[in-house]
Amino acid sequence: MEITKSHNIVFHAKLSGASAYEVSTYPGTALDPKVVNTFMQDYTTQLDKHVLSKGTTWDELLKGKKRQSKVGPFEWLWQCTPSDFVYKCTYNEKKYEQRLKLRKIEDKLSQAHKSVIAIVNEVDLELLLIDFKPINVSVLSNEIIFPDNSFQIGCECTTGCKAGLAREVCCPTLHGVKHMYDDNEIAKDMVNTAIYECNSSCPCLMDCPNRVVQKGTVFALEVFRTTDGRGWGVKTMEDIPKGSFVIEYVGEVITDTQAEARGLEYDGHRLTYLFDMDFVETDSKMALSIDATKFGNISRFVNHSCSPNMINYKVWIEYRDPRLQRIAFFTSRDISAQEELTFDYRMSITTKNSATPAARNSIPCLCGAMNCQGFL
Repeated sequence: MEITKSHNIVFHAKLSGASAYEVSTYPGTALDPKVVNTFMQDYTTQLDKHVLSKGTTWDELLKGKKRQSKVGPFEWLWQCTPSDFVYKCTYNEKKYEQRLKLRKIEDKLSQAHKSVIAIVNEVDLELLLIDFKPINVSVLSNEIIFPDNSFQIGCECTTGCKAGLAREVCCPTLHGVKHMYDDNEIAKDMVNTAIYECNSSCPCLMDCPNRVVQKGTVFALEVFRTTDGRGWGVKTMEDIPKGSFVIEYVGEVITDTQAEARGLEYDGHRLTYLFDMDFVETDSKMALSIDATKFGNISRFVNHSCSPNMINYKVWIEYRDPRLQRIAFFTSRDISAQEELTFDYRMSITTKNSATPAARNSIPCLCGAMNCQGFL
């Protein structure tokens, strides 16, 4: 679509899909600020190129002209626009290109997750930056000695670990904890956060109800662009009942020393993907963290909420080393399709991941919950 100055200040431009937006400089225009901002940036960029092509400058164009106080900045720009300038609205084309690129990213993430992952941006022209290697199981840092699994303990269940007598010889019982899952693979105890699943030493198969997290994400999820300045977020595309496993937080498992150094670096960017694995009391020098900066999955895009709908459980599967737990997110209530998934960041980040407590508390919280604490 081409728009010339003769269209006056108020005009219509078909900016995306079948939706027609009225672009106006008058106060009170009901229009997504992101769309307006994208249009204005595109308009001024084309206008600048036009002015330069004419061998003139803005100083020459504005010479002798005075802006009235009631005239808005974009209206003033419009009034000063040369009459021979023609704006070519390219939003549709850019949006189409964006969707093609997002589809490729979807395929890449879905293959890593081994489940359906959609990526949607109806807000602006930003792409989802995949500056990390997609994985579905955490990797160990070179500074961590790979654990010896020769002493692995497996269950002795002969009925597929179903409820009943099998529970007396299943993995949770062998490790002195409760059975977290019912026969429908739903977590029934929202307080006990220690889970021992069956492993490669067990005689049961993958249909065992005590193999949940190791099966990976089974729900269709969507990474979407938020409209309130929180960047990207994750929502579910289907209903998820309370107590269901949703996604595992994966990344590079690193030492406490590595976490300290990286935490200081990440403070400078006001962004961190460090998750403390501090479920058990250990020597601080032996403690571990998960860093999803260079390796990870879409759990790194899950936003914080002071009133979250997911909680994290510590899960042990192949490794019985108390430090090598896996972090799994389960629903704390029923979640409806198209609802955003959230967890409480304060349950995962401690002082070792930031230079000072002040550095952490200076990050404003944008969750919008009724009980929002104001800062992370």
